Amino acid sequence: MIAVPWETSQITELDLTSTELSTDCLDSVLTRCPGFTYLGLGHCEFFTDKILERLMEKGKLTRLQAIDISHTHALSENTLYHFLHNHGHNLRGLMLAGKPKLTENFWLMVIRYLKNMRVCVLGTANGWFLKMQSRVHVDQIVEAFAQQCPYMSRLEIQWDPDTIRYSDKSSKFIDHLRLRCPHLRSFSLSDGEYYEMVKSNFERADRQKVVRTTTNYTTSIVCLLNNYKDLLFN
Repeated sequence: MIAVPWETSQITELDLTSTELSTDCLDSVLTRCPGFTYLGLGHCEFFTDKILERLMEKGKLTRLQAIDISHTHALSENTLYHFLHNHGHNLRGLMLAGKPKLTENFWLMVIRYLKNMRVCVLGTANGWFLKMQSRVHVDQIVEAFAQQCPYMSRLEIQWDPDTIRYSDKSSKFIDHLRLRCPHLRSFSLSDGEYYEMVKSNFERADRQKVVRTTTNYTTSIVCLLNNYKDLLFN
């Protein structure tokens, strides 16, 4: 991988998801590419703060539209905030799941920078197994998306019923999301009481098949690839 002359390539879309490339290899490959519009780095445990900072410094992410950095445990909250603060306005797709330390406080700070977001995946499944100490107030997050992300078409919140908390006013915030995000085609949640509440809300408004469970449906940013339509088949 390091021997390839990446600096002479025309690659703008690259998916290295679940590869076991070393930190040095990731740094060499990513910083020599001309720049990215799509970048998949989910489950890359050696993708670090230093590499992300170098990519920003070199201007490799100025045209970035979609990125998957789920389950990247070497990335810190501060670096992720800095990245989204600077580049979130360009993003159409963001997958940032599987990071237990990113709870409601983080998302309430960064959602304001995601005004052009179309596809977003957040939260951490199986919180009971990870022994997550804090519970996530999902109402505030849903309201923030409703206020800041009018173009949202696919949203997935992975926190399970043991992790999220909601209130008797949840229906109001769900109404806001449904009304202010008219392009929302898929809203995936962990199966439980909150999922049933959201599903009933959308079905009463004749928005069938929008609300789905994460058990049966997985949201992806591949729909934002330039040649995505060529991947479809009957």
